[in-house]
Amino acid sequence: MKYLNENKTEQSTWESDLKIIDKIKVIVPLKILLVCNSIVAKLDGEEFSIVTNIQSKTSDTITLSDDYYIPKQKVTAGSIDYLPDQYSHSVVIHRHPDNLNNFSRTDNDFINQNFELRLLYTEKDYFVNGVYNLKYEEAIIPIPVKPVIDYGIEEIDIANIEPIIYSTRVDTLAGRNETKGLNDIDDFLYSYEELFNEINELNSRLEFLENELQQNRLSEVVI
Repeated sequence: MKYLNENKTEQSTWESDLKIIDKIKVIVPLKILLVCNSIVAKLDGEEFSIVTNIQSKTSDTITLSDDYYIPKQKVTAGSIDYLPDQYSHSVVIHRHPDNLNNFSRTDNDFINQNFELRLLYTEKDYFVNGVYNLKYEEAIIPIPVKPVIDYGIEEIDIANIEPIIYSTRVDTLAGRNETKGLNDIDDFLYSYEELFNEINELNSRLEFLENELQQNRLSEVVI
């Protein structure tokens, strides 16, 4: 009789090595941001578009080229009319007014279908939205993206820098002006007995001054 080997693998039938992606990260070079900021400064609130290309791409990250082109276009504060022009870029960056962080229906119907990747830019918040158009047979599957600006520097380790926060107070009761670190906060606190004594001393001074003032007035009257 033959016996079947019933050794089971530890991996569950529900487990998979596939990566689940809810958003694609898009790395935008600093130069592209500066170009958009410069165009905004030269216009008077109008929308505009620039185009660029994808430099590299993985399953979850897209890196843009820092080369760009400004297509021929007529623009208003709420529209872009592209003029006949020749270019073959795959990425469009479209400017919207501040706080309008979603593509309009016109954007979706006419502008964005012609590009593999589309990003939305505002002067206030920079790159606020984006969609990667994944082509499948005769259809386009829009995938949300998360734009990230590449400032050209690595993450900086500031572990060797220890900030000391200072707080200045004027000690009106004791007549002192002190500047101390927050680590010395206990030195700023008065006990009830100290406050009571300080207030009594101030009251005594006030009574003395009032008596002196009254004596001077009486002396003037006698004279």
